[in-house]
Amino acid sequence: MVRETLNDFRKGAEPIPQRMLRWHLYGAGLENFGTDGKPEVVEVPAYGEDELLIRQDACGLCFSDTKVIALGNQHPRMSGRDLQSDPVTLGHEVACTVVGVGKTLQDRFQVGDRFVIQADVFYKGTSMAYGYAIRGGLAEYSVIGAPIINGDEGCYLLPLNETTGYVESALTEPWACVVSAYAQQHRTCFKAGGSLLVLLGAGAQLEDIEWMIDANQPPASLIAVALHANKVTPLHAITGLQTSVPSMDDLAPVRNAEAPAGFDDIIVVGKVDESILEAAASHLADHGIFNLKGAGTLVRPLILDIGRIHYNWHHYLADTGSTPQNLYSESRSAELHAGGKTWLVGAGGPMGQMHVQRAIQLTNPPSVIVATDLDGVRLQSVVDRFGEMAARKGINLIAINPGLITPDEFDTQLRSITGGKGFDDIVSLVPVAKVIEHAANFLASGGWFNIFAGVARGTMAALDANLISQRGCRFLGSSGSSLADMRATLERVQSGALSTNTSLAAIGGMEAAREGLAAVKDGRFTGKTLIFPLIHDLPLTSLDQLKTTLPTVAAKLRDGMFWTKEAEDELLKLKLGAAQNA
Repeated sequence: MVRETLNDFRKGAEPIPQRMLRWHLYGAGLENFGTDGKPEVVEVPAYGEDELLIRQDACGLCFSDTKVIALGNQHPRMSGRDLQSDPVTLGHEVACTVVGVGKTLQDRFQVGDRFVIQADVFYKGTSMAYGYAIRGGLAEYSVIGAPIINGDEGCYLLPLNETTGYVESALTEPWACVVSAYAQQHRTCFKAGGSLLVLLGAGAQLEDIEWMIDANQPPASLIAVALHANKVTPLHAITGLQTSVPSMDDLAPVRNAEAPAGFDDIIVVGKVDESILEAAASHLADHGIFNLKGAGTLVRPLILDIGRIHYNWHHYLADTGSTPQNLYSESRSAELHAGGKTWLVGAGGPMGQMHVQRAIQLTNPPSVIVATDLDGVRLQSVVDRFGEMAARKGINLIAINPGLITPDEFDTQLRSITGGKGFDDIVSLVPVAKVIEHAANFLASGGWFNIFAGVARGTMAALDANLISQRGCRFLGSSGSSLADMRATLERVQSGALSTNTSLAAIGGMEAAREGLAAVKDGRFTGKTLIFPLIHDLPLTSLDQLKTTLPTVAAKLRDGMFWTKEAEDELLKLKLGAAQNA
């Protein structure tokens, strides 16, 4: 198709083709991605009266996509799905344009409307993520139905301004995951109407549990484990206590009856053996809080599932105050400590560089940011891309490659940077238990440790829980983003407060998606890789290669390295056949 201008393309007003390109994953392994290593030519899908047909203008590639490829139907989101007969179309970082509107939706949508898609879709209580259960962005066109239009949180399509670029729109999704990591909030008390498990150990008193029953909004289910025999009889006399059991061995049947999804809260009162704390942690529900208030000094680290801290939003805390009512109080939020010292572990990758950029651009940023990575090229790119930005704000950006020095020298350098006091914030972008265990030793009192990298469930790590119970430290994690996170991030993008374009490192057309995913898995680029599904003749190209392959596009990069809307317009003009830019 030859276009005189790009106006019709941008408005979604062009004729819809009969056929299109779409990638399918038929099983585990990159060899099962596509047919003979290529996307398939399929019919453009028909849409119903209560559906939309969208054109997918840009699709970012995510490391999460490579996990689906590696595991196939063993991936948690593919469980029970026969990929041979029902292949998945990956891609959840999508900017799109409406090109067809069903009859019942014409009062809400029109051709030419532009959106980004919030990937974490929930419909009638079921997760139906875009690019997983719902066909994703690695197709030229796709149908949007009720789960996205009328989801549990409302419509998962977020509108775009006419002037917002395709790249910066698509990259809002991964950026929202970064924003979400620092926007976390937990309850200020145990969950009203939820399930509460209390571990009563040595030194516990009956009044330690009675106030929980008398609370203004008590839990629906309160179960106590009396770990000392003298506690069992008086517990039965407490009005409102559903169940008490004498040991952890007796807990499982009670949990199955009272809290089949796990306990929303676990509170420790009195001295409890470390093995019991570890066993109890396995009973924590999604978004559950484990409160170590009364645990006392532990004699050894706790072996905890850090994958569940990340994916199930488990939170470990312990108030250092003296009254039961302030059991959940915090002296700070999940945001990086203003003027403090931050360590970003594994900062050289695409997501790590987003964390570096965000930390520097905060209104009240840390005074010191330590970026570490074993890949010298990626680490140097952090300095090249953000060193001047940090210097302008008076931030000391320190890059360290632990692989170039001995472990003792590395530890000495970290202690020197903090004056031996530790870091106020540590964010792990490396899904390796030993790395997380080591980094945790450098938390300052009151410091927060964010397990951001996607550590697999079942990954156990030895964490010094005395940091939590005695020094007010916190361990938390996050996975994905909410609709509110996406809205907040998109607002910053469209107001000019956040440049998601800065994160782009490589681009490609539809045929380049397979190589692009391999590059993401291998860490080939320091930033994000993005596919333009409507472009068919663009090989995978890093931004620094544009000087040779597409010099007129390279000329419009900011500072010769950062993507811009002007560069995007020039690319579309060249690759979509327009005679002139519009």
